[in-house]
Amino acid sequence: MDKRMTRFKHCDPRFLPHLEKVLDRLPESIREDILNSAALQVVAGEDLHRSCALRVEFDDPVKTLLCFNPKVLLEPEHQILHTIAHEFALYVIGELGSVKAEQRAEDLLLEWGFEMEIEAVRYCEAVSQSEGYQIGYEWARKQSKDYLLQHFDLYFDEWNEKGLRRMSREQLEEVKSKAGTRALLKARIETGGTGETGAPEVTALPRDEAIIAGIMAAVKEIKFQDL
Repeated sequence: MDKRMTRFKHCDPRFLPHLEKVLDRLPESIREDILNSAALQVVAGEDLHRSCALRVEFDDPVKTLLCFNPKVLLEPEHQILHTIAHEFALYVIGELGSVKAEQRAEDLLLEWGFEMEIEAVRYCEAVSQSEGYQIGYEWARKQSKDYLLQHFDLYFDEWNEKGLRRMSREQLEEVKSKAGTRALLKARIETGGTGETGAPEVTALPRDEAIIAGIMAAVKEIKFQDL
């Protein structure tokens, strides 16, 4: 890890590897500016949303402060990288809060090579609103930690790093089998679930795969808590 990363002393250590992955993919001039500019600081920590008041001190005057909610660490890696890169893009643009700035930021992400992350984030955001996702998540939260890790940990890294859409067909079929997605859907109907939750369904993604996404999100929560 670049020694200059240590100046982000109010950044959760679990966040730093993701921060470095994004920095390594940025153009050299932008990466050097972020690492060297004392006027920019990055903050992420549990205390930011737990405390009624919080005071932090910096060695130099700070003009721009990027604050990340550590809960983003519960998301798949492509979401974490996208979040960090997006904020760096807005920092480079020097403008916040407008549709034009958001579009310019996305153009920069494409220029920097974050096409896969953009695609995966759009896809996962839609999936997370689906009924299938909620069925999988709610079911997984009722299972024991040992049961979930025994059956789904083998596929976690692929899902976490690539997203559901980029997992191989063979892996998806294996996870479907272990999850018993058809049985979960049947049980939902038999216990009064009508399939009409008000959440939009994602037609490009079969319901059983949305269930898998919900289960894997619960697995990530467990692994995050272990950290």
